[in-house]
Parts: sequence; structure tokens; C-alpha cells
Amino acid sequence: MEDQIIAAETSTSISAEICQWSGALFGILFGIGFILAEVQKNDLKSLPWWKPISALVAGATVSAHGSNVINNKRTAELTALLVRSTNSASELPIANSSEYSDLLEDSDNK
Repeated sequence: MEDQIIAAETSTSISAEICQWSGALFGILFGIGFILAEVQKNDLKSLPWWKPISALVAGATVSAHGSNVINNKRTAELTALLVRSTNSASELPIANSSEYSDLLEDSDNK
């Protein structure tokens, strides 16, 4: 059971990993690209800061979406594991108890 829990906690999605890394990579590359384009024009005074900042924010958003997908997948797998273990535990046979009851001592139903 412990190995199933570890597998569920470390599960990942290829598309989510791609989303995470591409968001971070392209956000940084486009942000630096916008800054370098303005540096080459020698026009740093009028640098429109919204371009590199919005590229970084867009990349961070895509990267955060990938991280969210990975966490949702892990939560779904852990929840499924919990449901399976609860269902299998409820199907276990109940052992008959042979405890002594002193309630029958004084009754006629000995």
C-alpha cells in the first residue's frame, strides 16, 4: 500500500511538465528578447516596460497552469487510492465475537 501511495504522490503528466517548462522558458526568453530589442535601438528611455513584464507574467501563468495540472492529477490519484482502500476495508468479513456477556446470567434465555 505504501508503494501505491508513493507512486500516487510522485505521479506527473507529460503535457503538464511541457506546459510548466515551456511557460517558464518562453516567458523569460520573450521578456529578455523585448529588452534586447530596445537596447539595440538605444532607446532605453522610452522602453515600454509592459512588453517584457507581460511576457514574464504570461509565461508564469502558463507555468502555474502546468503545476496546477500536476497537483490535480496527484490529488485525483490519492483520492482514488483512498476510495479503493475504503471500499476494500468495508468488504472485509466481520469476525464473530465470542465475548462473555453477563446480561444473560439473570435471564431465562440461558
